[in-house]
Amino acid sequence: MSREVRIINIGVLGGADIAYRMFLPALLENPTYQCGGVASLSTEKRKSFAKNFNVPVFDSYDELLESPQVDAVYIPLPPALHYQWAKNALEKGKHVFVEKPSTVSYKQSAELVTIASKNGLVLQENYMFQYHSQMAAIRNMLKDGKIGDIRLLRAHFGFPLRTKNDFRYNDALGGGALLDAGGYVVKLATLLLGNTIQVRAAKTNHLADYNVDMFGNATFENSAGLVLQGAFGMDCYYQCNLEAFGSSGKLYTNRIFTAPSGLQPVVTIETAEGKTEIKLPADNHFRRSIELFGQATKDEELQKEMAQALMLQAKLVETIRDHAEREI
Repeated sequence: MSREVRIINIGVLGGADIAYRMFLPALLENPTYQCGGVASLSTEKRKSFAKNFNVPVFDSYDELLESPQVDAVYIPLPPALHYQWAKNALEKGKHVFVEKPSTVSYKQSAELVTIASKNGLVLQENYMFQYHSQMAAIRNMLKDGKIGDIRLLRAHFGFPLRTKNDFRYNDALGGGALLDAGGYVVKLATLLLGNTIQVRAAKTNHLADYNVDMFGNATFENSAGLVLQGAFGMDCYYQCNLEAFGSSGKLYTNRIFTAPSGLQPVVTIETAEGKTEIKLPADNHFRRSIELFGQATKDEELQKEMAQALMLQAKLVETIRDHAEREI
């Protein structure tokens, strides 16, 4: 006798590009999901989603949240809007899959976690790169001593300037390099240093004509003394890498945060014997993140793990901000 598979209907709050290009294609590949609809304030975007994905569309976010056909929501809105709409969804009994960062402050994130925990709901922050199979492979290489004992870790995530009207440059919408590119570096630091991680130093920098931080750096350390130095920015040469400096070698990879689904990531290991390039399997980290979200809807322990990870992330980002403000 076959076991009945529960279909999860997930709605999308906002017609963001990431929802169109990445989220819905990955979602609709999974037979345990259906799209309960897309809400957008843009008539053109509603038409585009309806035409290309054959999904219901709503002209208001509240209307989608009221739909009894929607079990969960995906929120790809600008960061400053995450708190209010995630809170609205949780209070309506919907699971929430929110783009990074979860909110713009530790206080807001803590309130959302409290509401989700009280109601037995999933609150997942979508740093999807952590679920790419390359992460597990790299962590195993470091653990297995491929480059000896780890002396230092370095991570960089930055990209060139985008158009001036991008939400990332708007403080009122939750812009800034720390909340955007910096969040990836923070998340990677927690994955490699663990729960004893602390911020030892940090700095953010501004540029003329922009009202948000545009680049910065942070140094993290865990209880074992392992250090990760990270840099991030929104006005720089593209970097998306991880480097591990060891007692007998070096490990390097250059698509740690943004490996697309068809790419086979390459890890380079350099020792006294020479360089070795290891080609890892291609993977779809967005699909994996969505799968985990579905698992969490029926796994209370996984819900707790997600909540703890989200709170640690929010705490570290807030600590970096505090360090930076003291520097100013």
